Amino acid sequence: MRLTPSRPLLLALTLLPLAACVQTQVPTLEQADVPATFTPRAEQPDMSATPAWPAVDWWTSFGDAELTTLIDQVQAGNLDLANNRRNLQSAQVALEEAGFNLLPRASVTLGTGASYRQSRVAGQDESNNEGTPFSLTGSVSYADILARPAVYTQALADYDSRAAHSADIALNTLGTSASTYFQLLLIRDKLVAATQNVANAQAISAIADARVAAGVAVPIEALQQRIALQREQAALRALEQSELAALSSLALLTGRPVQGFEIAGQTLQNVVVPAVQAGLPSELLLRRPDLVQAEAQLRSAVAGVDIARTDYFPSLSLTGSVNASSSSLTALVSSPDQFINAGATVLHTLLDTGQRNRALQTRQLALENALASFRRAALVAFNEVEVLLSAVQLQEEQVAVALENLGAAEESFRIAQVRYAEGVTEFQTVLTTQNTLFSSRNAVLDTKLQQLNTLISLYQALGGGWQASDIPR
Repeated sequence: MRLTPSRPLLLALTLLPLAACVQTQVPTLEQADVPATFTPRAEQPDMSATPAWPAVDWWTSFGDAELTTLIDQVQAGNLDLANNRRNLQSAQVALEEAGFNLLPRASVTLGTGASYRQSRVAGQDESNNEGTPFSLTGSVSYADILARPAVYTQALADYDSRAAHSADIALNTLGTSASTYFQLLLIRDKLVAATQNVANAQAISAIADARVAAGVAVPIEALQQRIALQREQAALRALEQSELAALSSLALLTGRPVQGFEIAGQTLQNVVVPAVQAGLPSELLLRRPDLVQAEAQLRSAVAGVDIARTDYFPSLSLTGSVNASSSSLTALVSSPDQFINAGATVLHTLLDTGQRNRALQTRQLALENALASFRRAALVAFNEVEVLLSAVQLQEEQVAVALENLGAAEESFRIAQVRYAEGVTEFQTVLTTQNTLFSSRNAVLDTKLQQLNTLISLYQALGGGWQASDIPR
């Protein structure tokens, strides 16, 4: 049996190459938007000569085994990350469906049924049982052919966007976990400092009481020191509450209740301050999840323009079917009655009152917005890395100054305490040096935490070791 192609079918086959012509080039960033290198800072290695990127397990560079264990627990038990993984799996299923939509839709059906008819003519009943016919039908349809490649391209870009967003959420969650862990260690360091502050305040209070009892000091000195002592005791109790809140936050990040949740670490002093470098800025475009997401959204917008342009071409649809039927299942397999249908449909809109033009214009404006958003995200990322690199150096200097100030404050308080006990120094001097010592202790701890948090932020700004090639397909 020979089939002669119909004219619509020939026209459809002729128009198929037009699908490749409806492809818009994805715009790129302007050359001025991407710096050649990040600016090297004084007393830092020349990053343009030795570009480097964080490892995917960047938290191990802090040299804290418990932090590594905590991150493992967060990755395994965090409820948001679990939802994140399921959302990514859902995106993979959607992409797989989009891939199948590139192919013709095929179906095979097997049917059977019975037919019975009864009629009454001139007082006589007539009935007819037509048996049980069987039918087997296979059909193939391929509609909206020209738009399908662009639709798949958009689906792929949307998947990349969702995958990058998922990676960004994971990076932020791990960064929050590390920051919260360091916050807990800071609180515990401050608890030690607050205990020392209370002890120092108690020592001065005892001296003031003794001096008042001896009649060599006025009662106001003892009262003022008692107020200072109560203030430090209240600060100590507040820190104990803050420790519980930090533990609760860490427990939630691991997907556990705070009851029975423990962290053994007690101090920030054992946490290593790693040296972090940045590679070439152009590589950051493939390493920061938010930049990969913005670029994927740009590609999706480009595909949207291509989809709108296909509306200017005829809509092509190809269909075909084979139907086999017989009165018995055996005959259906051996010698069925066969019917073959094949056809093509070409539909073209001649008048739409400008609807296609408006749709295309809307998609083009969306493309311009996506490009602007991508440029802005890139500029924010490059500037953020520059600022954080500078902050790392500044905070190294601030830590050194804070430690120097603490040493001076401790010596000043020691001298003032001795001289006050000897009756040489006024109480106000003791009070001033005491407050300076307390604030200097907190300043050292706060500066160390700021330094560690800046490094965490820098790891995140550099993509945390993630790459666009890590997106699962």
